[in-house]
Amino acid sequence: MACTAAALAGAAASALALDKSGLIFAAADNAPVAPVNSAPGMPGRPDPDASAATGVDQTRQSLEDSAITTRIKTRLLGPKDLKSTGIHVTTQQGAVDVSGTVPTQQQHDIALKTIRSVEGVTSVRDNLRVSTR
Repeated sequence: MACTAAALAGAAASALALDKSGLIFAAADNAPVAPVNSAPGMPGRPDPDASAATGVDQTRQSLEDSAITTRIKTRLLGPKDLKSTGIHVTTQQGAVDVSGTVPTQQQHDIALKTIRSVEGVTSVRDNLRVSTR
């Protein structure tokens, strides 16, 4: 018993633990520290990263923008008086950037009117040119 008391007194500054046989031992100061429990709902789990939510929002916005661009391109194929093969469309956060060339001012106006009629379009940046050929 005296040995155990002496061992406890000598190891007071160290971490104490029981091994499988029930004997007390002192952990060395340079022993590796156990990792923080990272299981969901457990103490020590880091707070969810706010950037993960931001990433989801960015992905959702990107999908919405792609859908808007697709709807615009589909609608531009409809008017018989519009040659839409030279029209390029990109969308970012509902703002549409239209570029390229069309043969006449009338086709330019039809293209812009068609683009503005698409659901989800918040603004149109017109870089569409009328070719002078």
